[in-house]
Amino acid sequence: MSQPQTAPQDTPRLRLDHLAVWVEDMEKTASFLTDIVGWKRHPMVVEVSGEEATTGGMEAVFIDGNGLWLELILPTTPGPGQDILEQQGDGAIVEVNFEAVDADYEITLQKMESRGIQMLNMDGTPLLNGGLIQEGVRGDDASHESGQRIAYWPESLSRGTTIEVYEKLSDDTTNLLNIRDEQWQGEQAAGGYPRIDHVVILTEDAEKTAAFYTDVMGLDRLPNRGPGQEDQAIWIDTNGVKLKLLQPTGPGPLMDALREKGDGYPVEIVTEVDNLGGYIEAVTARGGQLTAGQDSPIARFPRDLARGINIAVIQSES
Repeated sequence: MSQPQTAPQDTPRLRLDHLAVWVEDMEKTASFLTDIVGWKRHPMVVEVSGEEATTGGMEAVFIDGNGLWLELILPTTPGPGQDILEQQGDGAIVEVNFEAVDADYEITLQKMESRGIQMLNMDGTPLLNGGLIQEGVRGDDASHESGQRIAYWPESLSRGTTIEVYEKLSDDTTNLLNIRDEQWQGEQAAGGYPRIDHVVILTEDAEKTAAFYTDVMGLDRLPNRGPGQEDQAIWIDTNGVKLKLLQPTGPGPLMDALREKGDGYPVEIVTEVDNLGGYIEAVTARGGQLTAGQDSPIARFPRDLARGINIAVIQSES
């Protein structure tokens, strides 16, 4: 069994903040996540200007997944964002997004430059102006005027997964993550509903993919969990929710998905509940559906009901 690896002490601390999920219909997807799954929707609406060439126009809302935010992104004008939706489809987890607090964003960019790594805009062009984009919160003119700074690692380095780092300055009242968190203070977690435990990323070579997260991003590798096929998985600590880098070992749905979607595909969000049977009954009472085998410790929402998002629910081990 592999031993956990710890990042050097001088490495910037990056934390997984949210997953960016592309959607065709914002209200229908948000309704599933709130009315059926039971999560809460944040009232803030994020807007990206249609004049932003690196993204195209977009709108976004946040869903609180009890441990990790989901950012639902709806392209509103032709551009790279719309192209991504057409290529990957409704409900695709397109980005795995990390926050870098205060100086850690600039330090990250400097470290990458010193290592000869060219950071990118969302459209794959070389990063300019530190990644400043025309993005802000609806109704907050100051946030639009200041913009936000984001950057991406080359997918050739991240082995296929789109990884974003987002600047979060603690004293910046125009930063949309600060606005989001300030408005959410005092909000109670949705008790009895799923907590996001980890995100599964399919990979052709788990060891090589893990090296990106540990050696480049400075994240820690966790001890393996579980016997058998789990030995083909590597767990990464994102300073909160975990990433499970899963290398399929033989024929089956996971291997099929890897071949169809490619290396680095974020295939599933895995959540946990304290009482799986009780939660399945509650979902059914709300007009939803969860499918699980007899005595199975895991259940899944049908993809058509979930608007293309793969969400699994497991029984908590605690």
